[in-house]
Amino acid sequence: MAAVKKKKILTYKGKPLLKCGDRIYYGNLDDKLILALDIIESGENGDIKTSAKIKIQLMDNTGELGKGQVYRKGERDNLYKALDIGEWWLQDAIQMMG
Repeated sequence: MAAVKKKKILTYKGKPLLKCGDRIYYGNLDDKLILALDIIESGENGDIKTSAKIKIQLMDNTGELGKGQVYRKGERDNLYKALDIGEWWLQDAIQMMG
């Protein structure tokens, strides 16, 4: 019998990241809120494609994924800065609900 391979999920600060095209979802899919990061502009750094402008949205996750009400939004100039502020928004909102 062949061993079953488990796919490793990319995480940031203990929460999963899910990429669908130019959109990245951050957070537990079972939570009421999730973070959506849209890559608006990208550039090249040698052979590596990098993000140059990211739109951040803190949104409701009780309906269809990515179609919920937006509670907070902003833009940052790279993925790290977008994840950093977005993670803080998400943690703060979940604690306030809690």
